[in-house]
Amino acid sequence: MTEGSEQIVPAPDGQSPPLAVAAAPGLWQIPLPQPLPGFDEFISAWLITSPATVLVDVGPAASVPRLFEALSALGVDRIDAVLLTHIHLDHAGGAGDFAVRFPHAPVVCHHSALSHLADPSRLWAGSLKALGDTARAYGPMRPVPEPQLVDADTINLPDLAAIATPGHAVHHVSYRVGPFLMAGEASGVYQRVDDGTVYLRPATPPRFFLETSLASIDLLLPHAHALTCFGHHGWCPDGQPVLRTHRAQLLRWADIISARMSQRSDPTFEDGCIEALLAQDPLLTSFQRLSPAVRQREGFFLRNSIRGFVQYLAAREEGTAPA
Repeated sequence: MTEGSEQIVPAPDGQSPPLAVAAAPGLWQIPLPQPLPGFDEFISAWLITSPATVLVDVGPAASVPRLFEALSALGVDRIDAVLLTHIHLDHAGGAGDFAVRFPHAPVVCHHSALSHLADPSRLWAGSLKALGDTARAYGPMRPVPEPQLVDADTINLPDLAAIATPGHAVHHVSYRVGPFLMAGEASGVYQRVDDGTVYLRPATPPRFFLETSLASIDLLLPHAHALTCFGHHGWCPDGQPVLRTHRAQLLRWADIISARMSQRSDPTFEDGCIEALLAQDPLLTSFQRLSPAVRQREGFFLRNSIRGFVQYLAAREEGTAPA
């Protein structure tokens, strides 16, 4: 099947989400639903077919069979490179399984993450501690053979730029591939709601450093003139307004949470932060229009993002945050 013949590759059972959606000529979004409530349209891999055939992120191990099914439906039997934005389980958990199926495809990531892909035991243990049942649903990560691992700084493919964006994670890399900016989670979680509005949430788990995240967004802005793709979950034709809006959102969250930091020993502190953010951040207005299952998912990640800000703000109060 080619991009010109269909805009959507339906799932065999006819259910949502489809196997693939054409975001632009030469670009496919591959939704990767998970065995968790509210995770049907949250994680995606991105397939770019020109000038090279590259896959950006592979998703968790649990959904690798669906990823293979989508690639087969699109007629893809060769991948020139797998570009990992970062090695959290929801983006790279299936990398080892993918490497077995595509043994000639380089698996590209930040140099500091290479050893964790070769031996993911510590990454798996840390994921279990941070995410619990969510990590178990994603599935454990299989090692990637060391000969396939490539430092993002050294990858050489036509019209490809790797951009270090250590906001969401210290090892996060965004990529510009031809006219497409693959932002990963450097610009938060971007989701269109059924009524056409946009829900935008920071992805700021501990350890989080505000200045680093702002600088990462600034690095992406010159590359965001054309279509911008987000790790969670969609795309937009011009990413610059979204990136600027998200930059301002990070500063807004810092102000809102900072105003409540004196209450952080209160057991209801996180609940109070969520209430304040939903009331004062216009980019979260669509929260109440999300389905109950998606609201449950977002409630979990809102707390995780708040914890990142609290850790950062506490360090700033103590004078230990990076300048």
